[in-house]
Amino acid sequence: MSRRRLVAAAALVALLASCSGGDGGAVSSEDEIILEFGDEGGLVGGVRRESVDLGAKVTMIVEGNTDEQVHVHGYDLYIEPEGPTTLEFDALIPGRFEVELEQSGQLLIELTVS
Repeated sequence: MSRRRLVAAAALVALLASCSGGDGGAVSSEDEIILEFGDEGGLVGGVRRESVDLGAKVTMIVEGNTDEQVHVHGYDLYIEPEGPTTLEFDALIPGRFEVELEQSGQLLIELTVS
């Protein structure tokens, strides 16, 4: 390979490295969402809205008494009704999503990722 081609190739590699953003798409923050169910199975505090940053690591914790799966729409994630349970996911899909009890369709949270 000629010296001119080597210099051009090195310049291209340097240019591409400088355009990469440096952090490799690292998660920008962490968010914790707690879903607490009372003795009668109802959501403590009722339906609410939660917002997380795009790219955030989300930890969803289900505590208390529920006999149904919790479903995070848009991400197609489920939390089984097995006592205190934790689900972690990266919020990589922007939008507004329902978090609900799967069998009854009861809305728990309106989750906004932006």
